[in-house]
Amino acid sequence: MHGTQASVRPAGRFPAALGEPELDPAWLPWVRLLDLALASARDPSGPGTVTLAPDRPADAPLLHGATVRVDSRRLRQLMRALLREAARLAPVTDEQAAEAGRLERPGPQRRRLESLGIARAAIVHDADSIDRLAAAAGINAGRLAVVAQLAVVPLLSASATRFRDQISATWLHGYCPICGAWPALAETRGLDRSRRLRCGRCSSDWAIPVLRCPYCDEMRHAQLHALVPEADEHTRRVDVCETCKGYVKTFATLQALPFRSLATMDLATVELDIMAQDRGYARPSHVAYPMTLTT
Repeated sequence: MHGTQASVRPAGRFPAALGEPELDPAWLPWVRLLDLALASARDPSGPGTVTLAPDRPADAPLLHGATVRVDSRRLRQLMRALLREAARLAPVTDEQAAEAGRLERPGPQRRRLESLGIARAAIVHDADSIDRLAAAAGINAGRLAVVAQLAVVPLLSASATRFRDQISATWLHGYCPICGAWPALAETRGLDRSRRLRCGRCSSDWAIPVLRCPYCDEMRHAQLHALVPEADEHTRRVDVCETCKGYVKTFATLQALPFRSLATMDLATVELDIMAQDRGYARPSHVAYPMTLTT
């Protein structure tokens, strides 16, 4: 994979060792929501139970076809807490104020939040269901989509930890072997600089050859190269594919980034996304794997 020098302006500051970056203040409200979800993930009662399907196809993520059992009341409480925090942190319009009132209104006047349906839709990337459930609850669909993804973090991260040892050693797909999402970024890890893809939803990581596009499986050297920032050529780059025009941000790390650092690193390096997008590359907009789930 050959590199091309590119000049970019950092959106956040981070050390050469690539620990957790100092974020632009504009991203801090989103990080507060993430912290709320991660705090729920530390609840000793656990996020729920997952029973894997015994007859998954070989190329299916482990959660495909799984049966999930969660406490719907507790899940609903987390979603409402996230929605309240999102409303508090964001600029308030008349519509948002009315929405916040609906969330707080006690008794039968408060619209029911179908937490299980929302969580299922978030895990399987069912945007149409999110829109429908948002309308039924009288909530902005875009805000609910963000909150839904955060609300399933406890379950997905617990699944990644529990089923880590069941990831096949021969897994070479670009999507997450646990939850089926496209990677948030890649790490070239340790002294041997092995390439590992990282999931931004459940924090799983899995190996992929350096000369392989995670999106279209292109392996021809001439079709794969890297955009390399001049100031950080040894610690970060953007791997791009000329066949599918996809890209993935890649960082040199000594060990796997913790979940929170993984998320903040993605946010703090938005200038790398802009650099790639300005050159005609993009992350896939389609769902990586058509998941099913029973809740």
